[in-house]
Amino acid sequence: MQTAYDDLPYPGGPFAQTHPDHLATIATLFGIAPPSVEGCRVLELGCGDGGNLIPIAFALPKSSFTGIDLSGSAINRGQKLIEAVGLGNIRLQQLDVMDLTAQFGEFDYIIVHGLYSWVPPHVREQILNICKSHLAPNGIAFISYNAFPGCHLRNMLREMMLFHVRGFESAEERVNQAVALVRFVADALEQPMSIYL
Repeated sequence: MQTAYDDLPYPGGPFAQTHPDHLATIATLFGIAPPSVEGCRVLELGCGDGGNLIPIAFALPKSSFTGIDLSGSAINRGQKLIEAVGLGNIRLQQLDVMDLTAQFGEFDYIIVHGLYSWVPPHVREQILNICKSHLAPNGIAFISYNAFPGCHLRNMLREMMLFHVRGFESAEERVNQAVALVRFVADALEQPMSIYL
């Protein structure tokens, strides 16, 4: 299964707000008794190359981590890093979230960062179903999403880029054209504006 992320790698990185320690603290502040972070089971949907999950797995060696992503090349990059670091408590798997079955079992923490806002409604529904059916009792799900009104500016720029690159086929050329548009807009904002009456 080939994705745009296989054509043009999208490097991952850590997101502190998804760490089980952080999630457990927030849950406690809201009166929920979260699962212990030590020895917890964590699932990340849309894990990419494991840039977020691998550092957490390194910091919590008694816990177990599973990451799934549609991009095979991202999973391969993550697997190489896991092997290089020698982590035995994490596995990354190329899998469509639509194909996740009950065999994955229960998780104390489910992380969905940078995915929910960019997928079609039926995939969003599946993400919520996964959280409902795969969370352990008192388990915590973290789902980031782009909310309005704050996301209007980001969404406007995204729509402009999509319109601008509509005629280009290759992922690399689409990215180059999108970056050129953003630079054009940024440069225009730096120029003094004339007011015509």
